[in-house]
Amino acid sequence: MSLYSVASLDTVESRELDELEPTLFPIGLDLQPEQMRPSVWHYDRGEESTYHRQDEQEELYVVLEGTVDVTVERETERDVVTLTKHEFMVVPPESWRQLEAVEESRVLAIGAPNVADDSIVEDETTARS
Repeated sequence: MSLYSVASLDTVESRELDELEPTLFPIGLDLQPEQMRPSVWHYDRGEESTYHRQDEQEELYVVLEGTVDVTVERETERDVVTLTKHEFMVVPPESWRQLEAVEESRVLAIGAPNVADDSIVEDETTARS
């Protein structure tokens, strides 16, 4: 195990997951952390993430640039929180969430513990009313 790892967003290869979704910069692939899953997401204005929740991971969101609306839902509770540059939010695994860019934005998302394929995506049985 090395003493530390370093990555630069300028050298991380971006991934287009879907034409209508934000661009993923999987910085965790370069950093190789053991306890967390960091990623940077670039949103164009109006782009939104998939409506999802995590099975085990809590997620920390840090707005690096821009403004995003974060919708968070659990059981009968629903809230929309607007986050701007340098604001932070933690969402527990059992809460459904979706980020939408009010303007062009970049968000650092860190999930912990480091669990691959932890996301649960909305389907017909979990659809919002």
